[in-house]
Amino acid sequence: MDLLTTGLIKNSEVSGIRPSLTFSVRITNSGSVSANIRINGFYWLETTKTEYVLDIVTVAPGEVATRDYYANFDASEFRFVTSSDALEISAWGKDAAGNATVVHSLLPGELSPMGMEGIAKTPGMSISSIINQIYVLNSSSNNISVIDGKTNTFMGNVIVGSGPFGIGVNSITNRIYVANFGSSNVSVIDGNSNSVMTIITVGINPVGVGVNPTTNRIYVTNWGSHSVSVIDGYTHVVIATIPVGTSPEGVNVNPITNQIYITNHGSSNVTVINGGTNAVIANVGILP
Repeated sequence: MDLLTTGLIKNSEVSGIRPSLTFSVRITNSGSVSANIRINGFYWLETTKTEYVLDIVTVAPGEVATRDYYANFDASEFRFVTSSDALEISAWGKDAAGNATVVHSLLPGELSPMGMEGIAKTPGMSISSIINQIYVLNSSSNNISVIDGKTNTFMGNVIVGSGPFGIGVNSITNRIYVANFGSSNVSVIDGNSNSVMTIITVGINPVGVGVNPTTNRIYVTNWGSHSVSVIDGYTHVVIATIPVGTSPEGVNVNPITNQIYITNHGSSNVTVINGGTNAVIANVGILP
């Protein structure tokens, strides 16, 4: 797996015209199996960074895929997470006529703040209150770091699947659930020993994890297969797969009402699930 970034791309106006109006990406799969790439695009407004592109591309063996994204901003940044080292990526800006204006170099994620996916917010970090340990995702290294919350010291890393992207904790059972985007599975970690207990196959490209500690059920959003996997925390078996909106990402659980809320990035709505029946009870449209 590769984790790459363009870093900050400056695109200031010259005589009232920005050099690049479009950001183009070419992906080549030189491997023998299909591979996925996740593309995140951000634009900067002064000191505020906002995501405006979130795309998943599947590339067949020997295939060359191209994507064009709006880029008429003063500054932007693109990030790439691949499921295989066989994917080769090139990127460049284009003007209004479609001509290439500048080729953008790609840097390893370790050289940018991407190294730890969102340490300041979930799903990049979760805390087990039962033993006061903090778990931080390291997507570029395929592991999670464990921090002792009492002493604020590093305890070690736990190797998980490819491209860990989402994490959730059941503080009652002291189990940690890690959604591995690249390997399409969930690693279950015993918080007492900080070792992987089992690996559960879910849908394609899981990204989000929500836990209901009352029912001991775990909800995993599958970006690539537009579904939610429901895991029984006692048996670690997928007991239901629920179709939701396009490209589900975020998941939040209300343990009091036993309702689960799924944010669907591609369809700009929220799916509400009844945790007792695993049935969709509403789809709430929101502004994109």
